[in-house]
Amino acid sequence: MSPKKYRKQITDLGIEGMEIDVSSIDEAMETLNDLDTIEKILKKIGDNVKTDMRKIRRDYINELHELGVSSRSQGIFHRKKSTRKLIKEKKAIENDRDSKMAAYEKVEDTVTDYIDQIEDSKIYIADVIKKRLGDDQR
Repeated sequence: MSPKKYRKQITDLGIEGMEIDVSSIDEAMETLNDLDTIEKILKKIGDNVKTDMRKIRRDYINELHELGVSSRSQGIFHRKKSTRKLIKEKKAIENDRDSKMAAYEKVEDTVTDYIDQIEDSKIYIADVIKKRLGDDQR
């Protein structure tokens, strides 16, 4: 899947601007459940992004390998590619890979940041619930 589609999935979760409602224990519990659901989805997206990144790396390793194999075989006129041309082609392949990976890495960082924020929010909500339950039992 493309990084653009992953970003759309993340946006569709409605995390940005999400309100943490702890006005009552019921609301806090509902918010906690919502955060758990979102976190599971984000983890799945993160796993899919990592899988796509591994595939991209593998494809580019194969492409570099093919470049190396093709440089060793001689063409019709028995001429090898010059070292300079091989280096230039290898650099172009690596630059293409790096630009593709950067987009996926950005999505991965976004997912990680949101998961960290969710974990912090869950701790806050759990503390609020504990305090309220402790106050109710006095």
